[in-house]
This record gives sequence, structure tokens and C-alpha cells, in this order.
Amino acid sequence: MSKNIKILCTLLLLLLLSWSCANDEGTYNYNAINEIKVTGIAQTYTTYTGEHFKIEPNLSPTIDDGSDPVRYAYEWVAVNPAKLASESRTLIATTKNFDGILKLPPAKYAVYYFIKDKVTGVKWQQPAFELNVVSSIYEGWMVIGDVDGKARLDMVSIIPNVATPRIITDVLDASGSALKLAGKAVSVDCFNQPFVTPLMYGIYVTASESGTARLDQDSFSWVPSQNIAYETVGGALPNNFGVDFMKSATPGENFLYSNGDIYFYFRIYQIKYGLPQNKVDTETKTFYAAPFIAENQGSLGTPVFYDKDARRFLRYSTTKGSCSIMPPVVGSSSVLDWNNTNCDLVFMASTAFNQGENFAVLKNLTTGKYHLLRFNRELVQVYYKEILNAPDFDKATKFAVSPDSGYLFYAVGGKLYEYDNGTQTAKLMLDKGSEEITFIDFNNRSKTFSKSLIVGSYNGTVGKMELFTVPPVNGALVLDQTYNGLCKIVDVAYRSR
Repeated sequence: MSKNIKILCTLLLLLLLSWSCANDEGTYNYNAINEIKVTGIAQTYTTYTGEHFKIEPNLSPTIDDGSDPVRYAYEWVAVNPAKLASESRTLIATTKNFDGILKLPPAKYAVYYFIKDKVTGVKWQQPAFELNVVSSIYEGWMVIGDVDGKARLDMVSIIPNVATPRIITDVLDASGSALKLAGKAVSVDCFNQPFVTPLMYGIYVTASESGTARLDQDSFSWVPSQNIAYETVGGALPNNFGVDFMKSATPGENFLYSNGDIYFYFRIYQIKYGLPQNKVDTETKTFYAAPFIAENQGSLGTPVFYDKDARRFLRYSTTKGSCSIMPPVVGSSSVLDWNNTNCDLVFMASTAFNQGENFAVLKNLTTGKYHLLRFNRELVQVYYKEILNAPDFDKATKFAVSPDSGYLFYAVGGKLYEYDNGTQTAKLMLDKGSEEITFIDFNNRSKTFSKSLIVGSYNGTVGKMELFTVPPVNGALVLDQTYNGLCKIVDVAYRSR
């Protein structure tokens, strides 16, 4: 009986609720909310990474008197479908318009535009548009220098089928790289087959405090494990290890110089950077190497170091990992005693001149006179004479050797001289007045300008890089290219393809 009463009560309650709902004829007030219609966004865009990019969408709210200028919040989100979901989303702006430098690695992105009405709390998502980001850092000149006393990496970007190169200042920031340079600029180097992995190209940037780091070869991205310390045997170098310079003789071979020590990498023999190589096979201690290396075609020839303290040249074996005494010669006015020079080494470099000669400038400790030494890959001296008729040579700070003519260029302040060792005279080639010449070199890794003289100068505010053709018979330099608005140039390398 009790069970039947409960069932009857339940049925009556359901009937009552049904009747109540059927007789509710609009006791609620419905109010329209503010909605936003967006126009002015195309379906597809193509732009370069690190380039200024701008989209100005038109917003048409249905209920908004415009009295609150900060009523809305905005988000531009780029999604890379080629990446994992956890890594694919990048917030690229939080403003109404997208108006700034695009710091996305090259890829095709789906970009979403979000608008939130902070009054109502409603958020709108616009249909995604396609953003094709093309590499602006494909190839070109890497330029490291200082701005306000701090290191900065710039790039003169050469893009296929684009006539005018692009100058990208602070290319690490423009490309969205995580690498932050600290301290003063030291060096930048680019070479093939940088270490014993499948990686085929290396771009290395060095600043005095952050050390030497390798950039991703295409995106310039960076993580701490790309510091050069991770390329050594058993962590032989500290994490913030920095080089003074590098010298790569051939693909898969590279020298590091740092504070008197030289390290070597040789891909074909699986040799990584490890112990200093500036040691003589018959001696127990390392010697302090002068800051020059004549790589002399590496394993195809015989690299040469210079013992700064004992003032002697030493030949290096790429397979033994040590140096040995140079072949003895009798010193004279036309021959230098390799093993007892009585000289400080002022400059030394391997060149392409005369099928590959090495040039060395030495200052005699007794006479104070300067001499030029040339020797070939077989370590035969082909020229040794005093440097004559060269104004302010003792004040020179930068040197370079023409691969065509063998002219020795040297810079003093804002003046550039060309020394002809055949006539033993120097000629003033450039006079930049109050500007300072901060860099000169030739770079054989650039395709079009491998024989051009590179001159970096600074006017007290910005740096400039110029490329010159060097004519024969001491002809006037021919200006080929000028790139303005750069840092105060310390070093230049070419990122080839």
C-alpha cells in the first residue's frame, strides 16, 4: 500500500512540472550581446623572417559606443602544424594590429586572431589564415661587432632571385634566436662539416662573456647544448669557453685558438677538440702559441704555428696531434732561421696566392725592423726581405693579403695602404679621414666576392662594410658594394650554400 502511494505522488509531481513549463510564456528578458565582425585579413600572406610585417584588421562591433579604448584584448597565435602539439603554438602579438618584426623560423603557419570583450567576457576566434614565412637568412655575410660596447651579430642577407641584399641588424633577435650575446664581440666563423655528426654546416658566434655558440644552420635557433664545449672529448672545455678565432683549412678540419692554446678537429679520423695541440713532440710542456695559424691546406699540406716565447716556427701534424721542429736552415739576409728568428710575429696567414703561399710579418727584436716572409705548402721559403717604404707600418693594426696579386694590405687609423713586396713600396689606397678602419680581409667562401677586399669602417655612430676589386699594377681600388648601418665591425664571415 505504501509503495503504491509513493508511485502515485511521483506521477502527480511530474504532471505538475510539465504543466508549469507549458504555461511559462516568457518571464525572461533576452538581451543582445556585443558581437564583432572582422574584415581586412587576407587568406594567405608570404613574408621573410626578421622582416617588418603588418596587418590592420577592421573591427565592427554591434554594441559599443567607443567610450572605452581598452575594452578589448587581442592575441595573434601562429601554429606550426609540422611540430608537436606542445611546441607548435607561438604567441606573436597582443595588439589590435600586427605591426612589428616577424620573429618566426621559416615554415607555413596557420595564424589565429583572437578578440576578447573584457566587458562581457566573450572571446571570438577568427578563421585561420596561412602565413608562409620564408628564410631571410639563407646566405650572406655574417658581421659581428659592438654597439654601445656590447656584441651584436648583423647579417647582409643574399636571397636567391632577389637583386638587392637585405641588411638585418641584430639578426639573432630578428630571427627569434634564444642566443643572447654577452660582453664584447670577438669572432664569427662559418665552415663545412663542423663536427663528428651528420651536421654539414657550422655557424659559430663568439662574445667575450657568453663564449662560443653554434647557431642552427638554417633558423639560427640555439640551445645550451650548442655551445662549443659540447663538441669536445669528455667535456675538455668549460661551458662558456670562447675562442679568439677559428681556421678551417678544408671541410671537416678546424683549428680553434684561445688564449695561447690551439685545438684541432679532424672529421675523417673522428678527432674532436681535446687537449691543446701547441706542444712539441720532444718536449713535455705546451708552448704559448702566437695568435696566428697558417693552416697551409691542413692535412693536404703542413699547418704552421709560432712559439711566442721561444720565437720559432713549428710544423704541426694533423694525425699525430703535436708539433715538431722545422727543417733547419742557415739564416741570412734572404733566409730566416725558422728555429731562432729573434723576432715577434706580427701577422701570419695562409693565402691562395701563387697556388697557396703563407705570408708572415715579423719584427726583429735587435733592429726593430719589419720583414716579410713567404713560404709554400712544402715549407720552402720563397721570399724574405725587409719591408721598406711603408708609411706608419709600425702603427698598423689590421692586415690582409690579396689572393690574386699577393699585395699586403695594412690599416692605420682611417688609412689603408697596399704594400707591393716586388717593388718594396706601399701606396695609400683609402683615406677615410676621421673614420676608423676596424676590419680588413679576403674571404674565399663567398661565391661572387671571393677575391674582393673587405673593408669595415666606423664613423663613431655606425659601421659600414665595403667590397673592393683589387686591380693589378697598384691600380686604384674599385668599389663594388657598400653596406651601411652595421655594428662597429670586429669580424666577418660568409654563410655559403
